[in-house]
Amino acid sequence: MKQSDVQRWEKTEALFEDWNQRTNIMAQYIGAHDSVLEFGAAKLALKQFIPETVKYTPSDIVDRGEGTIVCDLNRKPYPEFNRQDVIFFSGVLEYVFDIPDLVQFLSTKTNKFIISYCTFDSFSSQENRKINGWVNQYTNLEIINIFKENTFELIETKTWRKQNIYVFKK
Repeated sequence: MKQSDVQRWEKTEALFEDWNQRTNIMAQYIGAHDSVLEFGAAKLALKQFIPETVKYTPSDIVDRGEGTIVCDLNRKPYPEFNRQDVIFFSGVLEYVFDIPDLVQFLSTKTNKFIISYCTFDSFSSQENRKINGWVNQYTNLEIINIFKENTFELIETKTWRKQNIYVFKK
C-alpha cells in the first residue's frame, strides 16, 4: 500500500534551513494581497518572505501549529479547502504518488500554482531519488502537461540547484 512517510516529517531535523532560499525565490511570485495555501509548510518559513497583508494558510502532514491544516496528500479523500489566490508547493510534490489527481482536485481551488519540482531530467538516478524518499519521477514536460491538462499555463520557470520553480496561471 502506498503511504506517506509521516515519521520522517515529524522529525524537525529532516527540515533543512537551506530550503528557505528556494522558498524566498518562490515567494516573490505572491502578490501583496493574495491568499496563499502552502502545502508542506514545515517550519512556516514562507511567512517571513511574504508581506503581512498576505492571508497565509499553512498545511502539512503533521501539525506545525499556527492553524496548520493537517493533510496527507497521499490519502483520499482530500480535505476541502477554501479557494485561494495561490497554492504553493516547495519541495513537496516529489513525495506525492499521484500528482495528476492532486492537481486536478486543487485546480478548482485556485487560479495560480507556484511549485518547485526536481524533474527526472535533472536528477535521473532512481537510486538517489529513492534515498531522498521521492516516490515519482516526472520529466519537465510531464509536469508542464499535468498543469496544462487542467487549464493552467506556464508563466515562468527558474532553476534552484537541480530543481525547477514553476509559476502556472489560468
